[in-house]
Amino acid sequence: MSSIPMSPVIEAIKQSYQTHINPRPKVATKIYIACSGGRDSMALLFACQQLQLPIHVIHINHKLQKISDNWQQFVEAYCHKHRIDYDSVCIDWQSQQVYAADSTISHEQQVGTQQVNEQQVNEQQARTARYHAIIQIAGENAIVALAHHANDQVETLLMNLCQGTGLAGLTGMTAFGVQHEFGKPIWLWRPLLGVTRDEISDFVAAQHIPYIDDPTNFGVANQRAFLRNQILPLLDERFHKVVQNITRTQQNLTEAQRIVEEQYQQDLALCQWSNGWTSHQQCLHIPNLTSLSQARRFNLLHHWVKGSQKFAPTRQLILQIEQLLQLAQTDQQAILQWQGIEIRKYRDTLYRLDADYVKAIHGKSDYRVLTNLAADVELSVGLSLGLSLASRAVLPNESFQLLSQSFHQSFKKLCQRFDIPSWERQFAKVVIMHDNKEKVLTASQTPPRFALLLPNISVWLADASELNLATQALCPWQLVWTDSLISKCH
Repeated sequence: MSSIPMSPVIEAIKQSYQTHINPRPKVATKIYIACSGGRDSMALLFACQQLQLPIHVIHINHKLQKISDNWQQFVEAYCHKHRIDYDSVCIDWQSQQVYAADSTISHEQQVGTQQVNEQQVNEQQARTARYHAIIQIAGENAIVALAHHANDQVETLLMNLCQGTGLAGLTGMTAFGVQHEFGKPIWLWRPLLGVTRDEISDFVAAQHIPYIDDPTNFGVANQRAFLRNQILPLLDERFHKVVQNITRTQQNLTEAQRIVEEQYQQDLALCQWSNGWTSHQQCLHIPNLTSLSQARRFNLLHHWVKGSQKFAPTRQLILQIEQLLQLAQTDQQAILQWQGIEIRKYRDTLYRLDADYVKAIHGKSDYRVLTNLAADVELSVGLSLGLSLASRAVLPNESFQLLSQSFHQSFKKLCQRFDIPSWERQFAKVVIMHDNKEKVLTASQTPPRFALLLPNISVWLADASELNLATQALCPWQLVWTDSLISKCH
């Protein structure tokens, strides 16, 4: 280690590695460096190489500039010279496909594509394609090192500020954190966030690190370049060390964000109902929710609606939910839609239905509901029945006689009695005793009914009175799905 050059770059990477990577030995066996060939990523690559970290380079050729192939060849030549494992990935924008070479030291993937104008591909499209390519190479839970530095952090804050953002948008990028792309988690490591662009330039010059300048970094063609080349120099001229000052402000905002997150968790614990029969439906207790101050309620709804979505909901949507909470009719249902999810109100409960569940209740996805119930269903009284059971859907206009009652009630009335909203009622099942295991039951047959399975609750019927069952029990099944919506017995 004595031969390693001392610099803010080296020190930042060493400290960040010890803080974030060392505690995770299972995923630290290989670090994938996203290297464009520019000054920042080459400085990161060189420093990690000097520190003898287990690195593997990934270069993404976006095919957006005439010199894109030159960048790819430059990175490959450097890796080949220094015996660094690498992969080159080319993006074909015409077919919107990503082609990745096999993981090897010297293998090169050549993909013929028609040149695409950079203005035709926006920053979000390029980012999506880039992460898709990285996941193809690195796989799930891989550590991907990015060369974002303090100036990038400041530029991001200014961009978010100019476009209108919340507290999270002002805290900027994190030094280390998990990110879900295309449903797969990867760890993003940014060890240079505390290092300025000037410090990186000094390191590159002192160590004679080769790199290629990206022409888009100059001029004012895009927003980031405009802030970098026009605005930040003016601010730095008027306010000394503006990058360091804004970075300090971001650190303060990050601490404030943590406090807000802690408050959110406390408020969520106060207001959240049990999710019931499916984790794809979240519930908030409206009386507890409305007891919060307006600011805390807004913060809770903002985080709760967002869930695992990539982008946060708009302020207008939260205000619409606030209006929804004020509806006086207890049974009135209203629906708000956002990014495939639905927000619904039924009586004293606010529901958040995720996109898969929304498709299911609207009949737009393939699924099957409970078709049989295991013979050893565990009952709330602790009794395990050795019966052969089957189930069927609720028949139109069907009524039911509950235990200890001498009259029948319609299915709708029973659902209202047990606070089952209309969209859940289609999943209700009638459990029946089945004497012949080989016999297939149809809806037209009428064997003795055993129980009515509603989401969250099992309602035992009069036919089962001789079994000395409790009138009600927790529902023994849940609605879950993997690739498609499936209802399984638990």
